Amino acid sequence: MAEYPLYEMSSFSRSGETLMLRCLQAHPDIEVISQIREPDEERDVDLFWSVINKGKLAIDAADPLTAHRSPHPGTRFIVKNFAWTTRGHRQGFVLIRNPFSVVVSAHRHTEDPKKEAKQRAQQIRWCRNIDKLMVPFIESIDNLTAYLALYNRKMMHDRRSGMPFVRYEDFVSDPETWLRKIIAHLGLEWSPRVLESHLDYKEGETGHGGIKLWQPINMGSMDKYKALEPELASKVYSLTQDVLRVYGYRWNGDEIKLVNAKGLL
Repeated sequence: MAEYPLYEMSSFSRSGETLMLRCLQAHPDIEVISQIREPDEERDVDLFWSVINKGKLAIDAADPLTAHRSPHPGTRFIVKNFAWTTRGHRQGFVLIRNPFSVVVSAHRHTEDPKKEAKQRAQQIRWCRNIDKLMVPFIESIDNLTAYLALYNRKMMHDRRSGMPFVRYEDFVSDPETWLRKIIAHLGLEWSPRVLESHLDYKEGETGHGGIKLWQPINMGSMDKYKALEPELASKVYSLTQDVLRVYGYRWNGDEIKLVNAKGLL
């Protein structure tokens, strides 16, 4: 029976997932299941949950939930995993972003009573899928500490998966090099369309996380983490130093440096 290979892009919230998925969707042989446009189409949501619940490494070519995509033989499907841990064999890659930038992007370091309860509820939902034994702890602490605890748990789990990883900072600094590596890892030929994915969207069109889908890949948010107060930056480091180490990040108290690390794609 014909099947479409299914690959996982595993990451954590606010790590540049929508940008990466937007680029990959532009490849003629790749179908990203969801999590680009906001909101997702209902039929894409149905496909997403079908894939997650089955836990397989391929999609049946006769599956009616793929019909609206009109995939052709050789198509690879990609599903985003940002909030659950899985056992067993996995195929795909990990997208990692340094925790300082993730915290700034997610606004978990600011006190906003209107957003605090919503953020807390979101983090508890994630926790039930990442590690349900952590729920009492996540319910009892401040949002920033909870967010970092989940980031640490998820990204260490992904590192142990054996899947190769790509750092967001490398990706936006040299998009062609890293997109070539990812596409080759998926067993596909290179397509320059992935570097022009922004052309597939109208000006003003936003996606998940508020990304401006019509704008080209850029490094505009690379250094925003440097605005963190020293005490907050120290807290981020203290709670995530194992993640920093295994993914090749070095923090000197002021800025992040990237070094070679085992597992880089």
